[in-house]
Parts: sequence; C-alpha cells; structure tokens
Amino acid sequence: RSNSILQKYLKETMQGDPEVLVELNIVRIDNKKSLQQLRYFYGVVLPVIKQSLEDLQGESLTKEEVVIFLKDRFFYEEVPTGEHFVKLPMTFSKAKKSEIYKFIQDVIDFGRDILNVEIPEPVKDYGKQDD
Repeated sequence: RSNSILQKYLKETMQGDPEVLVELNIVRIDNKKSLQQLRYFYGVVLPVIKQSLEDLQGESLTKEEVVIFLKDRFFYEEVPTGEHFVKLPMTFSKAKKSEIYKFIQDVIDFGRDILNVEIPEPVKDYGKQDD
C-alpha cells in the first residue's frame, strides 16, 4: 500500500519527465526524539536544575538560559574548522531518541554529582534506544 502511494507521488512530482531529479530522504520516525522525553526534561529535570542553579548563584534564571547552559555542557557536536574544532550546540528538533536520552542522563548526573540534587525518575521509560 505505502509503495503504491510513493510511486503515485513520484509520478505526479516528475510529471512524466524522466530527467527530473528527485531527492528522497527517509527517516524512521521512531528514531526521533519523543514528546515523552521532552515532557520529562522540561517538566521534571529542568525545573529542579534551574532551582538549584538559582540557589547556587543567588539570582533568577530563565528556562532558556538554563537550557543554553546545559546544551553547552552536554548537547553539542564538535565541528572541524581547519586545524581546530568548534563546539556547536545541537538542536532538540533534529535529535535522535538516544541523543536526547544521553543528554537527559548527563544532566541528571550533573544534578546529582555537582549540584547535589536528586531528580525524580520518569513514570515511564523515556527511550534510550533508536530501535
């Protein structure tokens, strides 16, 4: 069934012209980050870390500032630029489940080991695998 839908779409896109170049990008949806992961991060993990950082610094922080801080520490890729590497923050929107899982685990470890706070466990498994 899905094969015929794809064939129909390609036929319509090419409009009978065999010279038309078509780029097809297939990504398994189940490999993408899940809403459950983001809910756990934004609803449970982030508020605990934010409060702890505010207590430590003695000043108020926005959620965005805390997310930027955490991404800078735990959610980046090193991109080569000639002889050096530059750390660039990754985006949640393009991340895989396993990348988000690792990020959340790193933040939880940071909270426990550095900030001395315990973060409640998720109610359900929030996905470490890219099945």
